[in-house]
Amino acid sequence: MAKTERSTDIAKPPEDVFPYLFEADKVPQWTTGLSSYERLDGGALGKGSKFRENLEVSGQKIDAELEITAFEPPHRAESRTEIRGIDVTSTYELTPSGSGTRLTQTIEASGGGLKGRVLIPVIQPHLEKKLDADLAALASLLND
Repeated sequence: MAKTERSTDIAKPPEDVFPYLFEADKVPQWTTGLSSYERLDGGALGKGSKFRENLEVSGQKIDAELEITAFEPPHRAESRTEIRGIDVTSTYELTPSGSGTRLTQTIEASGGGLKGRVLIPVIQPHLEKKLDADLAALASLLND
């Protein structure tokens, strides 16, 4: 298993930051390499909501479905997806910090068998680089 965690400070309260984590009109504004992001179901956004995203990470095109597995606005959310046999869990923690928010995103990748043991060390540096770029883009967008 590989685990990567990064944090950034955003000059807006958690209530203003939280919608940017999954809302279809907001995610494309800060997710690097994203070519499409669409909701696959209807109803209120929350636990169980599903999305399809197409993105490019380090030259590799990825088409993935993600599901929100925890949804606790405005403090915590989690999603899960499978990418080429690797299970990826992304957790967001939003903590008030002064008049703003400390956003921490943790990505955990795990996979069964030989494929996971071979691929996870290869993809971890790419996940770290993307996570850094995404959080920087979100902070830049919301801090303006």
